[in-house]
Amino acid sequence: MATKDERDLLVMKFIHYFITEKNYNPVIVHGIQNEIWLENMDSEFRIVRLVLGYIHNKEQLDFDNFKVSRLTRQIKMKTFTFKMKVLTLYLDINEDVKLVDGKSFYHVDAANEKKVIKNEVIKKYFPDMKDKLKFTEEGAKLYERINTDILRKNIDSSEKINDLFTPKKPVATYLLLSVMTILLVLMYLFGAGGIDSMSVKTLYDFGGLVKDGSWIRLISSIFLHIGFLHFLMNAWSLNILGRQVENFFGHVKTFIIFMYSGIIGNLLSLVLMDSNTISAGASGAIFGLMGALLYFSMNQRTYMSEALKNQILPVIIVNLFAGFIIPGINIYAHIGGLIGGIIISTLLGIKYKTSKFEKINGFIAATILVIVLSYLAYFR
Repeated sequence: MATKDERDLLVMKFIHYFITEKNYNPVIVHGIQNEIWLENMDSEFRIVRLVLGYIHNKEQLDFDNFKVSRLTRQIKMKTFTFKMKVLTLYLDINEDVKLVDGKSFYHVDAANEKKVIKNEVIKKYFPDMKDKLKFTEEGAKLYERINTDILRKNIDSSEKINDLFTPKKPVATYLLLSVMTILLVLMYLFGAGGIDSMSVKTLYDFGGLVKDGSWIRLISSIFLHIGFLHFLMNAWSLNILGRQVENFFGHVKTFIIFMYSGIIGNLLSLVLMDSNTISAGASGAIFGLMGALLYFSMNQRTYMSEALKNQILPVIIVNLFAGFIIPGINIYAHIGGLIGGIIISTLLGIKYKTSKFEKINGFIAATILVIVLSYLAYFR
């Protein structure tokens, strides 16, 4: 049986490994004692638990499993996570207690280092742990090394998060709003009927979206609006959503998300809308910005779970529902824009977060979507 000092050192080594090598972060779980919870939403095991309390019989182990099941359900609801594997390392457990892994809950007897590195789950999912638990330092110098590494990792993570969430000047948003405003003024000044920017002829002359029209209308129609009220609503939405997306993705990526989403929304509209209809407006592109925020929030659930639950998802659902029940709204542009925003965000990626593999998948999906919709819209 390991002494208290040996167990404390092993706990420090585990914490050092999971935080510095596997990018886990400590989680505060209220009402929990003698346990350390670590979280990484991108790992196979999203939760790793270090249980320091003594597990002396099967009944106590069953209660521990029940407790973990209840707490993980709460975390899943909070973070919109459907599957959550939990790895529990028991630092002090009776040798007579048999550990049986379940579908989502895995257990490791971590009474000493040898038992851990021989465990099949550890060997499969954390094969480098054996080497990473070895240190050349001993005694006080080892504790100092571990604490320094963890502190350095936490500082680096904090700097990345601060960089990601620091407000940025919404250059792309201002540029897009300016183009929309200039075109609205020109439509009032030079459109058919003088001040009537809502006429079909004005919309057509300035590049409104119609079937059998030129491809340039896929772009021009994004910036046109059917009257001042329509412009005002979209400008207000763009100002709010564009600022948020620009904070998280940056200027260039925001511009690309807006344009790609608008084009996808227009392509889907050409495939599905009536041949006698003319369409205009930035709502498809704005739904793309919603899709980008949805993608960002799902990938940053640790920090965005409340915004995702209380703001982003309700806004998307309400606006989609409104598109179905209010006449005159191009719901196809909304749906296409939302899908396009999510896909192009995968291609562009989130700073410090999205892997090269995810970006490649995003590129493939974004390219296929354009090709398929273009074929259906223009060549079918």
